[in-house]
Amino acid sequence: MIMKAIYRYITVVSAAMLLAVAGMHVSAQTLPSLVLGQDPASLAVGMSGCASDPGAYAVQNNVAAISLSEKTLDAQIGMGLWQPAYADYKTFGIAAMYRLGKLGLALDSRMLRMPAYGGVSDNGSEVRDTEFSPSELSVSAGASYSVLDFLSVGLALRYADSKLAEDASSAVFGADVALYFKKNGIKAGLSVNNLGTKVKFLDRAYSQPMMAKLGAGYDLTLGKSALDFMAEVDVLFSGSLMAGAGCEYSFNEMVYVRAGYHYGSSIDVVPSYASAGVGVSVFGAKLNFAYLFGSKTLGNSMCFSLGYSF
Repeated sequence: MIMKAIYRYITVVSAAMLLAVAGMHVSAQTLPSLVLGQDPASLAVGMSGCASDPGAYAVQNNVAAISLSEKTLDAQIGMGLWQPAYADYKTFGIAAMYRLGKLGLALDSRMLRMPAYGGVSDNGSEVRDTEFSPSELSVSAGASYSVLDFLSVGLALRYADSKLAEDASSAVFGADVALYFKKNGIKAGLSVNNLGTKVKFLDRAYSQPMMAKLGAGYDLTLGKSALDFMAEVDVLFSGSLMAGAGCEYSFNEMVYVRAGYHYGSSIDVVPSYASAGVGVSVFGAKLNFAYLFGSKTLGNSMCFSLGYSF
């Protein structure tokens, strides 16, 4: 029993050290998958989606926005490559939202797979022929209600699991609460995310990446063309701050071009980067893509999604 406990401790500590070396920025906080996001449209505008028009990824951006969506249904599936030359993180996700009058419902599931590392023997040496890939998985259910024609409230509940080693995992429960405003082209959003139980490994407990997001935006229609400006500030309860701003140009609700910039300090889950993206929507089917650059750690990261809406 004593040897088993020692082995487990060495495995967990070694895994944490290896992951820190492999991706020191993304691993700076627990459950980074709850911050990275899977929405290419939001990533392409600098992660400034709190006040964006709601879609399948509303739980990740602002769950309250669903009730004020112009669409009835939006569902998407996607994947992302984070730091492909630096840490090789991969994200996978599926999300959907459905609006029924003043009520909006949503489901969201995300997975983050981290680089594999070798197993560890009882004496602490790495076993090369045994590998384990740490991962995170979260499943969220959200609901929103429009209390006024221009104002809605929302709540999302979440289960998340972090598996650091073969016999070292931790499950947590969390919640998001949000507000969303939209009238005459002006949009605003407020969301407090990842409130809940702590992640526990061995005898240590770590808080979820709790944060308060405040966003604002403005839609400008020019005939068949439209410009959507947006900005967001995220205050992390851990003591740091992130911010983003971007613009989306669309033509006839068929072709979308996006660009933005995200600011994050060296201790944030998502450091600073510039971004660009495109989207196409034909007869309800849609394809979105985002590309990140201008960052030593996040350069060449990208995200795709395929979906359908009406």
